Amino acid sequence: MKYPEYLASAKRHNHACRVLKAKLDTFDESDSNSEEFKFLVLSMYYLSGYIIECAQKFKIFELKQYDPSAEVDEPNCTSAGIDYRKRIKTHRFDSLQNYLDSLIGGFSYVSDKREINILLKKWSPEIRYSHIDLEYHEIKEFYAHSNQYLKKM
Repeated sequence: MKYPEYLASAKRHNHACRVLKAKLDTFDESDSNSEEFKFLVLSMYYLSGYIIECAQKFKIFELKQYDPSAEVDEPNCTSAGIDYRKRIKTHRFDSLQNYLDSLIGGFSYVSDKREINILLKKWSPEIRYSHIDLEYHEIKEFYAHSNQYLKKM
């Protein structure tokens, strides 16, 4: 994988979320407790989080002036002054943000809305295996936040 693919992935996840949102918006209020509806909401949450993670990683590599034609792997990252295991391999927004902040400010993933920040703190790749009930209106806002973050890139 080359680092520009992180941005491409974020954009793909964004497109998938747009499609999920369009589908979810066709459901009636009475369908909001169906397994399909809950699955789609969870998928939208999961992918929205990956928009942020991929955007953060893209920006880190861009700011480090990483060779866009070089593979993102441990040896190449080491050569570029990036600790791959500590700085890139993580899925934690706060760890990625700390590294990003050390390079430049102004790219915070944090929201002004408390509910969004709670969802940001709860997000992890393992969420896709969960059977949790999420409020669609909150996930719509979470996706909108992720989309705005992506636009900063």
